[in-house]
Amino acid sequence: MAEASETNVDRLQRRAENALERRRLNEAETLLDRLVEIAERGSDAALFAHRHLAELRLERHPWRAALHLKHLADADPDDDVPHAMMGLCQALLGNYRAAISAYKRALRCAPRTPWYLHNLGHLLDVALDEPKAALEPLRVAWRLEPDHDEIVASLAHCLARLGELDEAKQLAKQATSLAPRNPDHRRLVEWIDRGAPPKDDVGSFAGATSRAQAEPEPSAPTGQSRRVDAKTRAVRETFERQMRAAGFSTEQVARARALWRDFRTMRSVRVGKPEVYAAAIEYAIAMVVQRRGSSQAKIAERYGVATTSLSGRFQEIQLALGLIPGDPRYTAG
Repeated sequence: MAEASETNVDRLQRRAENALERRRLNEAETLLDRLVEIAERGSDAALFAHRHLAELRLERHPWRAALHLKHLADADPDDDVPHAMMGLCQALLGNYRAAISAYKRALRCAPRTPWYLHNLGHLLDVALDEPKAALEPLRVAWRLEPDHDEIVASLAHCLARLGELDEAKQLAKQATSLAPRNPDHRRLVEWIDRGAPPKDDVGSFAGATSRAQAEPEPSAPTGQSRRVDAKTRAVRETFERQMRAAGFSTEQVARARALWRDFRTMRSVRVGKPEVYAAAIEYAIAMVVQRRGSSQAKIAERYGVATTSLSGRFQEIQLALGLIPGDPRYTAG
């Protein structure tokens, strides 16, 4: 490996950051590969390159993304995000036991993250055919996020496979009411009504790994609509105020509003503490525009929320929208 001065490494990293910010993703990928070659192994610059290469390649080349993530996990074993991303990579590759191990490592770092618990349980139930082992993580995920339709549906599926049809049917109907335009939830109810026959199992591994399908947000009853509108408005007002105070441009705040609107179109969102979603929206925009110094920990502290809560909501947003660095939908001007 050729020796390179710190100045050359810094210059190459700045060029890569600029390419990411300007959405020149092919150029960014080439620059990041070069940065991996010349930067000292384990240095901040090398880890910067590995992190962004993993994000760029996760869906197109999950095996290559997994190699980048290994460097990140070795450098900071207590960072839950690389472990969770590794779980997604291995699941996309069909390496389900490796995916389960990765999600367990992520949960050791962030034990109350419902999305990690859900994906672990869904893998155990559907991919490995171990519904008994899947029940506990799915129940915990449901207790943490009782109004998330995919989590509710996955628990219902697992319970039905274990013969708990009454509770399964109740939860499946709840999932349908939370996302009434999702046909998978309706098929789940019908399957349970038929006694959950194994040969007609509607379980699909897609729920653990794929993006949500775009669908219009269902209209809510009048009384509920007012409460939902107030909560979603509180999310928007919170991230607008915080982002302006943090120095984001007017255009970037506008893109944050667009991202929040798009996410709510794709998901039936139930807002608990508005600051959690607001912090996740700011972090999502910061990731897209590659804003320096915008770590999850720093943003969570400003909003007064737990880093694990922010991380969980961000992962939900990232998977639903398929966000990538330099995403042209949300990159300012």
